[in-house]
Amino acid sequence: MDITMQAVIDKIMKAKSVAVFPHVNEDPDAIASCFAFADMLRKTGKKATVYVSGKVESRLRFIGTDYVMYHDGIEHDHDLCVCLDCGDLDRITDRKKMFDEIANSVNIDHHCTNTRFADANYADGSASATGEILFDLFEKMDVEIDDNIARNLYTAICSDTGCFKFTNVTPKTMRIAANLLEYNFDHADVARLLFDCESLNAVKLKAEIMGGIKLYENGRIAVVSTDEKIGEKYGIDKEDIPNLVDIPRRIEGCEIAICVKRVDEGFRLNLRSNGDADVAKIAVGFGGGGHVRAAGATLHISDAEEAERIIVEACKQALREG
Repeated sequence: MDITMQAVIDKIMKAKSVAVFPHVNEDPDAIASCFAFADMLRKTGKKATVYVSGKVESRLRFIGTDYVMYHDGIEHDHDLCVCLDCGDLDRITDRKKMFDEIANSVNIDHHCTNTRFADANYADGSASATGEILFDLFEKMDVEIDDNIARNLYTAICSDTGCFKFTNVTPKTMRIAANLLEYNFDHADVARLLFDCESLNAVKLKAEIMGGIKLYENGRIAVVSTDEKIGEKYGIDKEDIPNLVDIPRRIEGCEIAICVKRVDEGFRLNLRSNGDADVAKIAVGFGGGGHVRAAGATLHISDAEEAERIIVEACKQALREG
């Protein structure tokens, strides 16, 4: 399989109609990168459609709604499938049928655990966001960035760097951000909508979660547990439940933060590292993946206490090894 950016560009340039896939449960980097990529394709005279597997978080509507909800049997004329911000093929879920039908694929991603599942792959684990990689790609393709593409790339990078405060920020990240700020969009509003804008019901939900924080290893591990159905209590769709793992992550002395959320298939684990622990390695042990400081996986079991015990033990081991 090809792993160079040029191999990716060659496939893109030969394509006439492109299906663009973000990962399931789209975050801002995934969806904004897809919109930027689709706009780039259209500027070069190609057809492009962004497909999602299910309802996108309502808080991300400010980024855009130019996507199609995938369903089995959907008609298409695509000759290339591009997956963005997808660490592995399972992350496109039911869209794999279209992926297989097209049988010509590109994978562009920044997860260090990427499995390089496409025909042409460019995965750079040192990049802060997929949006950062796309900036380089567009420059190499000599594509003119416009205000809307710049806004989407900035949104992607701003989101995955925690508004430029995470350890994945590099001098290159800041140079790219500075270049994007030369365009005409409101970067302060982007940051506000990403990080400082929540519904009252979401705030109340988070307050309940805060009351159930558990600490292990003298506070080095902090855990919150919930059920995706908790949203019903507050009139929030399960897709719109806020990012709960950041609640324990903020606790002084916490080195690994965990959110254990019951979902239909078991328990979704979200992990964050404030120290030296590699949570991507922990997640891979459970069939998941991600980054050194942020990762996730799913436990296919039915008991909540057992799910919490299993992940806490894995995190204790990671701290001992660290």
